[in-house]
Amino acid sequence: MLDESRDDPVSSSAFGTALDAAVAALAGLVRPSATVFYSVGTDNEPSGFELFGLAETMHRTYMQRYCTLDPLHPSYCARQTLSVLTLTSALPEPARDRSIYWKRFLEPHRVVDVMEVLLRDGARTVAAFSLLRMAPAEAFSADELSRAHAVQPLLEAALVPLLHREHPIRTHAGGAPLTHREQQIARRVRNGMSNKQIASDLALAQPTVKTHLLHMFRKLGVSSRTELIGALFL
Repeated sequence: MLDESRDDPVSSSAFGTALDAAVAALAGLVRPSATVFYSVGTDNEPSGFELFGLAETMHRTYMQRYCTLDPLHPSYCARQTLSVLTLTSALPEPARDRSIYWKRFLEPHRVVDVMEVLLRDGARTVAAFSLLRMAPAEAFSADELSRAHAVQPLLEAALVPLLHREHPIRTHAGGAPLTHREQQIARRVRNGMSNKQIASDLALAQPTVKTHLLHMFRKLGVSSRTELIGALFL
């Protein structure tokens, strides 16, 4: 997505470590209920989601039904000059009763506020953190918004150079798309992790990891981890 250079286990591991550190920093500064990191393509579409504390079922519903209705979709953020945006700026409270996105998605999932922290490469947004605050917590405060503004340049400097070396998962026309969990496992297979290591890293049982791998083999028409890496990354 960002360039054509092939990544390697060292660079991918470095990116994962930096991402975990960034998520931990945001957790300490603004206390989100859940965090989502994603890349942004040149078409302003989000991809490569990493979920931290967000239920996969909620993310699946978002992708299937509500992504294009999101008032903080990257296509909206691309038109903004600020690097930290909030739901209030994109969907003011007086308009929420008329918003399908609010009434059918955010409100049923008890989301009271969303903060988007954008990472730019020059003028273009290449990735972002979506920070969700769920009830009974309150909306993000002005102080928390100020903290996010302060840390944003540091997150950008730490992650964008590493993101350039992250090779995207290749999509296959006509084939069933990989689920979020399958994408997580695929990236770890690429990085040389064993099933046991993947299970530990994602808090899964080893048989669950094996089942996901078998599903991916069938989807991609491959029969080994090496062929899976070739089909998705090379």
